[in-house]
Amino acid sequence: MKRRKFVKNIGVAAATLPVWGCSVMGGMSKYRKAMPKGDIEYATLGKTGIKVSRFGFGSHLKKELISNPGFRDKMIKIGFEGGINTFDVYDHGGYNQFAPMGKSLKDFRKNAIVSLCVVKKTEEVQDEIDGALKTFYSDYIDLYRLYTVDDDRIAIMEKNRKEGKIRAIGVVSHDEPTMMRYLDNYGDTIDYVMIVFNFHHNNGSYTNENYPDNDYSALIPRCERMGLGILGIKPMGSDHMIELAQNKGFFNDTTANPAQAMIRYVLKHPEIDCTMPAMNSMKEVYHNLVAAQNPGLSEYEESLLTKLSDTAAATKRAYLPDHYKWLENWATKKMV
Repeated sequence: MKRRKFVKNIGVAAATLPVWGCSVMGGMSKYRKAMPKGDIEYATLGKTGIKVSRFGFGSHLKKELISNPGFRDKMIKIGFEGGINTFDVYDHGGYNQFAPMGKSLKDFRKNAIVSLCVVKKTEEVQDEIDGALKTFYSDYIDLYRLYTVDDDRIAIMEKNRKEGKIRAIGVVSHDEPTMMRYLDNYGDTIDYVMIVFNFHHNNGSYTNENYPDNDYSALIPRCERMGLGILGIKPMGSDHMIELAQNKGFFNDTTANPAQAMIRYVLKHPEIDCTMPAMNSMKEVYHNLVAAQNPGLSEYEESLLTKLSDTAAATKRAYLPDHYKWLENWATKKMV
């Protein structure tokens, strides 16, 4: 697989680990002092020319953060100052983040990459796009993807890209045959894909390019040959993988932090242009920035993730709730 070219955000060495209580509600200065100040790799998103931070800010929020936009605003700004320029934003599913995120990103909007997903019915998509432009104080949205994909919706997106309202068109799918079909039908139109990729659910990555194009194991090589950018989601394998690791004592390890190892695993794969975990506390922002700014995955960390992957496979999907069991379709390890 070909390697991507990276540029870096200039910074200095990482800070020592801060200790925060459950209530972290002060001003910005103490967070700036505590946060690591290192480099984050940037990548060019496929053929688009758009520079994305390889570590981005995900959009799944817990209820307490949704109800506390002021603190979320601090997290977003600290993340940006730490080198993150790519922000995925949900307004649906109860997240309601367009308005608060629009305000948080307003002062540095031209230096941020905004990633959104179309959720309205086809007849309402144009209004949805125009509304997003107003909410994000911008003439364009950088990355706009479709979850429901058909000829009519692709045509609307293509029209908006030609008009400059969208810089790059993406598609996302939770199953591999559907994604391959999108590439078959719309590969000449789309600019990037969004797929699951982590230490356990990474069946889209295979280095043997002799596999036929429609074999799922060739998905990532196929995207690269087509010049498509790749955004990786669920770098932690979902909150349920984190819960499994906690329940099995993986976070008691004093040698390595499993969550940081998970991020480093993704970052060692240059074919993934950007990975975007959800972050729901300032401590998570700190730990994740440390991992992103020091991306080398040690042998010990890799062995820790191998053990966790084996543990997940042994549950035969039981660690996942019903609505997330599809995640194991992306796993390379066979359930034992």
